[in-house]
Amino acid sequence: MRFKKVLLVNPFYSSKFYPIPVLPAGLGYLAECLKSAFIDYDIIDMALGYDLADLKRKIKSYSPDLIGFSIMTYRYMNTYEVIAEVKKEFPQIKIVCGGPHISNLKNKIFEECPDIDYGVTFEGEETLIELASGNQLESIKGLIYKKGDKVVYNGDRDFIVDLDRIPFPRYEKFEIDKYKYGISMVTSRGCPFSCIYCSCHLLGKKIRFRSPGNVAEEFEYWYGRGFREFGLQEDNPTFNKERMYRLCDEIEKKGLKGIMIMCGNGVRADRIDKELLIRMKQAGFKRLAFGVEAGNNAILKNIKKNLKIETIENAISTACDLGFYVSLFFLVGSPGERVKDVRDSIALALKYPVSDVKFNNLVPIPGTELYRWVKENNYLLMEEDEYLNMDPPAQLSNRVVFQTPEFTASERLKMLKETKNVERRVKRRVIERKLPFCLGLNKAIARLYTTDFIRGLESVLFSSQGARESIGKIRMRVRKYIYERS
Repeated sequence: MRFKKVLLVNPFYSSKFYPIPVLPAGLGYLAECLKSAFIDYDIIDMALGYDLADLKRKIKSYSPDLIGFSIMTYRYMNTYEVIAEVKKEFPQIKIVCGGPHISNLKNKIFEECPDIDYGVTFEGEETLIELASGNQLESIKGLIYKKGDKVVYNGDRDFIVDLDRIPFPRYEKFEIDKYKYGISMVTSRGCPFSCIYCSCHLLGKKIRFRSPGNVAEEFEYWYGRGFREFGLQEDNPTFNKERMYRLCDEIEKKGLKGIMIMCGNGVRADRIDKELLIRMKQAGFKRLAFGVEAGNNAILKNIKKNLKIETIENAISTACDLGFYVSLFFLVGSPGERVKDVRDSIALALKYPVSDVKFNNLVPIPGTELYRWVKENNYLLMEEDEYLNMDPPAQLSNRVVFQTPEFTASERLKMLKETKNVERRVKRRVIERKLPFCLGLNKAIARLYTTDFIRGLESVLFSSQGARESIGKIRMRVRKYIYERS
């Protein structure tokens, strides 16, 4: 069965999880591949304020014969409900789903959501094209489908080695003016590390790269269209130092003055050094986020981070000295962690003049080693359907998902609250440091912005699309001001 018109859907997850919408690079790649295969497509990103009624109107006006949903594990039940409503009103239209949740659960998705017709695992570009082109279902690797009463999985498709042969997203049918954080880019795929809390291994243990020239071409394309801020949505942009040096050279050859590149997903501390960071700064890199996770070597070993705290501290110190906007990510509740270990994380968060810290409530994601460990030891305090579908998400809340003998629920709650105060303290410090003194106005603004009232008001405003757009514009101006002074 050949599909002539494909509608790609990015579901709405929560303004508390994504306060400002970010361009979905994964759907961007799918869209570009459909275009290259001469398959008609359209897109609706529900994160831009669209609801179920809007989606139904889009389906009626576009009349697709295949609808593709991208599904994360976070709030997956909400997406299932949307799919069920769509199938109820448009039973003749086939529905295909991809994303991390599908790759993780595979055949089980048809038990949880029987309205799904096809599932696409791991990298979806080639699988989706073959499905839409009418290839025999049993010949399509990476595809899950129904055959009578049975669910069939054709097995994993080999990961794409030459990433340059996949056209980078032009986002032609996306409402690109509604995204406030610049252009989302992906320059590598896969992760060779084995952190117990992470599911990045679903995109392969072998890391694969786009060539520096290919990446620079994408920068140049968007630069020519007036964009200056770029976010790398990947976990290992500096894994290959030599490649990063070459990328910096290619960016400079293009003459892309005023470019701002953010590594906001995380950078490995053992994959940078002072010389490389100097070169990246020269080429336009402004932000580095470090996945620190813990404040001492014992907990880092428990979570299989494969990093020493001394290496992490050296990287943070160097990045701060060179003027990067530095973000630190920590976890609260790792195996073996106690109150004193969280205090080590707090001490590290406050030790350097970083610009942002986040302490995330550790949540066991299905498919991870952490999840298996928590289940085997009966440490969960709530069902996974509950904590994976919370709003705000469990990762950002003070809800205790599991406890261990050495770190009880009450202790976790106490430390989750304490670390939220540390986040505010760091935010207050950076506002005071970056804004002009102006008779102490910077300190007054910092105190006001970090109060419970203002943060709560901002959270309420994010539920309104108009307010989100206005706040997004303000944030972009503030970010630009801060980055230019980094």
